[in-house]
Amino acid sequence: MTLVAVCAVFGGVIGLRLRPVVDRMTAERSERRPPTGRSRLVAPVTAVLFGATAWGFGWTWSLPAYLALAAFLVGLTFIDVDTRTLPRPMVWAAGAIGVGLLAGASVATGEPGRILLAAVGATVAFIVLCALHILAPGGLGFGDVRLGAVLGWYLGWQSLSLVMTGLAAAFVVGAVSGVVLMLFGRAGRRTEVPFGPALAIGAFLVLLAAPIGGSVTLF
Repeated sequence: MTLVAVCAVFGGVIGLRLRPVVDRMTAERSERRPPTGRSRLVAPVTAVLFGATAWGFGWTWSLPAYLALAAFLVGLTFIDVDTRTLPRPMVWAAGAIGVGLLAGASVATGEPGRILLAAVGATVAFIVLCALHILAPGGLGFGDVRLGAVLGWYLGWQSLSLVMTGLAAAFVVGAVSGVVLMLFGRAGRRTEVPFGPALAIGAFLVLLAAPIGGSVTLF
């Protein structure tokens, strides 16, 4: 519990630093629309996610990578909700940090095979989402494809089976979110609902629910 508390406090601090970044990127991409004020939730949400990540992963070599992922996903989710865009620099930064930290964790734990699993996971996620992007123009942006590839790296590092599970969970979250928004009159059948938050939530729920720290497995 000490680790969870420490990570939650650390997440709150990171969230306070993340909020101005979210505000700036949202303002740049929102065509001067007035701010919605949602960014005030960045710090508490980050704190909660950091605590949940620490609880799920424990004191492991991979923990820093998944804490970093949590921070990036919070920022990307808030930006996407307000602007319907996923900033490419932030997505690639999440990927680059994930590659570095999880490669280091693979070496530290004596399981270099996880690097290959992560690479395959990223490739599979990219191919699946890219195919959907091509087959259903307008339904899935290429920013979602890039984010999916990054999430595929983090999911694949645990197990390749989690990649498709994470994508499936994202579509379930997206469908449920759309229904809820329609029920509350916040969206119609033709309203464009950003898919980035669903990707983030679905993948992260799968990561937290999956067994952590097991041996390298293909399935």
